[in-house]
Amino acid sequence: MLRGFSDQLRDDAHCKVREALRANGIVNIIGLSEEIRLKHVHENIAREDIENLVLHVAQLYGAPIEFDVHALTALDLPDAYAADNRNDLEKILGERRQPDVPADLLQVETDQ
Repeated sequence: MLRGFSDQLRDDAHCKVREALRANGIVNIIGLSEEIRLKHVHENIAREDIENLVLHVAQLYGAPIEFDVHALTALDLPDAYAADNRNDLEKILGERRQPDVPADLLQVETDQ
């Protein structure tokens, strides 16, 4: 479902992108999105949706972009961080799996 953003959230996205571009010359999509999400937490909008908005704004300004390595690592390595970063499907499958079956969703077995 497509969800609209408040005018304040959109304005913050534009301001943050311009500030990052002036200060660093590059826009960190994940970092800025999390800052905006926390500032507007009362709107209950997912970070992924805000990332999409920030990415579009950065493209509008022709800004070079980067994706924060530490944030991606936190998503990829939940054991290294205290928070449970698994998605809902992984959690459900983890609860229903048999003890001797691996839970890695990305595991691909090939017969060679």
